[in-house]
Amino acid sequence: MTEQEFINKLNDRNVIFAPAAIAGTISLINLNLQKIRAAMIPTYMINLYQKYGGMRLGAGYIFGPNEVERAPKYPIPNIFQINSELTNIPELRGKTVFGRNDLFWFAFDSFGTCYMLDNLNLRVLRKYDDPYRAMLDCLLGGKI
Repeated sequence: MTEQEFINKLNDRNVIFAPAAIAGTISLINLNLQKIRAAMIPTYMINLYQKYGGMRLGAGYIFGPNEVERAPKYPIPNIFQINSELTNIPELRGKTVFGRNDLFWFAFDSFGTCYMLDNLNLRVLRKYDDPYRAMLDCLLGGKI
């Protein structure tokens, strides 16, 4: 799936897009992810973040470079915030969580390979060859 096909599928489902990343934000997040030994943001995510910050469909989220307001007390954290909270979980070493829904977590590794993770123990359930398919599964799982 191409990026444009992915965006078209999201538009068909009325996904809510957050504003694009401000210049320098992605570099700063990558630096901070590197400090906590998480995977740095791959090119396909950087390209998305330059157009759309994060994404939300029901209870499915693609964490963006900036915190996103959802409700006054419970904003959606940015990608670094969520990963800094999960940094001590052994199953996530070398991975960066990029999305979540009510059923699964989603992460990528330093090669940009995406994974669906069990909601309770964060063990790998599925490996994706297509990162856009992983992001689509993440968001669609939030609309159950």
